[in-house]
Amino acid sequence: MPRATLQLHLVEPGLAELVLADPDLSLPAKLTLLYVLSHAEQLHHRQELAAVDDLVTDHLDEVLHELVGRHWLATVPPDMLACLAARFQLRQDHDAQDVDGSIRSGLAGGGGGNGSDGRG
Repeated sequence: MPRATLQLHLVEPGLAELVLADPDLSLPAKLTLLYVLSHAEQLHHRQELAAVDDLVTDHLDEVLHELVGRHWLATVPPDMLACLAARFQLRQDHDAQDVDGSIRSGLAGGGGGNGSDGRG
């Protein structure tokens, strides 16, 4: 299986550092999240996320549950459990809309997660 490519230069400035410094995220979850953040505008399939690293491949369901539980990822469709969902997308803050109505990616405040509930 070909490895997925992290493109850290595409991650919003300062966000990679927050992910890496988050003591509540496991290393496989951090790797997966950095991959997703570097490809934030697309849906991600299970096999694509499993290709991030062997650490992720070997614990994919745990990693997905961790990221969904920490409000970083959403399953598609949203009512699917993380271990059963085929696709995932980066969660967006509903309050983070620009004037033209488009959703912008990023944190609503400091700390881990994406600011959706203040806990990360």
